[in-house]
Amino acid sequence: MKESDMDTAGQDSLVRKVRQWWEHKVLLDPKDWMQIEVTSKCNADCAYCPRTVYRDQWHDRFMSLETFRRLVPALRKTKLAYLQGWGEPFLHPEFPTMVRLAKEAGCTVGVTTNGMLLTEKRLIQVMDAGLDILAFSLTGTTPEHNDPARAGAPLVKVLERMDMVRRIKQGRGTSRPAVHIAYMLLRSGLDDLEGLPRLMADHGVEQAVISVLDFEPGVELSEEVLAPKDDRERQALEERFTRLREAAAHLGVIIHTPSFAPKGEDEPVCAENVQRALFVSADGEVSPCVYANVPVDHAEYARQGQPAPYSRVTFGNVNDEHLPVIWRNKQYDQFREGLEKNKPATICRNCPKRKR
Repeated sequence: MKESDMDTAGQDSLVRKVRQWWEHKVLLDPKDWMQIEVTSKCNADCAYCPRTVYRDQWHDRFMSLETFRRLVPALRKTKLAYLQGWGEPFLHPEFPTMVRLAKEAGCTVGVTTNGMLLTEKRLIQVMDAGLDILAFSLTGTTPEHNDPARAGAPLVKVLERMDMVRRIKQGRGTSRPAVHIAYMLLRSGLDDLEGLPRLMADHGVEQAVISVLDFEPGVELSEEVLAPKDDRERQALEERFTRLREAAAHLGVIIHTPSFAPKGEDEPVCAENVQRALFVSADGEVSPCVYANVPVDHAEYARQGQPAPYSRVTFGNVNDEHLPVIWRNKQYDQFREGLEKNKPATICRNCPKRKR
């Protein structure tokens, strides 16, 4: 290579470095969290999951380590990196490496799992990598309620994994990872919820976050959506949740329950915090939230019990552009501005996340 060519190459490299510094230090605002889908493949068949309903159209994908590394500069300005989307993270062979990279970037690092692939070896790997939060998915506190809805992830095995985590943490003298429960509350399982505080206390769980079926992959699931029909039902649910939180506090654990706005009232904000958070799918596509980025080409979902066409809403791919450039593009800015002005994009209209 000629000396002039070397000078040109050096200048190009410097320009790229300056541009990347500008994009990540100036264009990208600090983020509260980034949800990163390391894989969309799963080893369970939960009845309420889009992957089960859309199985014939589903794209099983694994995020490459190269794609994940492209997110690291942005992770340095992100509080929480949550490494899970529509799949089971422990299926990814590079998952411990991804945990380590996110932790080295300065993030609190969390994951949700069905627990079936969590062996002692895998647990120790992610503990050594710096995992802060390990959440287990449930939709019931008894096998009778949990297991029919979560095929392939029986309650008894999930509890065994929780006990294994507690034992290994005690043996290593550490409080990390904190064990949480990601609890999907179906209308048919409302009464089973009362057993949650005791289950948590008995198996070393610190917190539980209760969600309801905000994304209905089919009208056949509409009857399982827990949405108050009127103010009377809303008040009854709030009273039930208050008792549940009090029971949890008595046992030294914390339960986060959903809230419901009065019927018909949409908020100009979103519970998914789209002004300060985002979702990156396994193929690198950037969306405001996980619900806008289901890995199907064309499908049908339900809104308030009525069928509607579904297609992904994305604003760019991190394999093609740096994340700050995607965040600041015109379409993404207009999307966020529309929510702030209570003039949301089509996919956000009537979304339950705007009623929380």
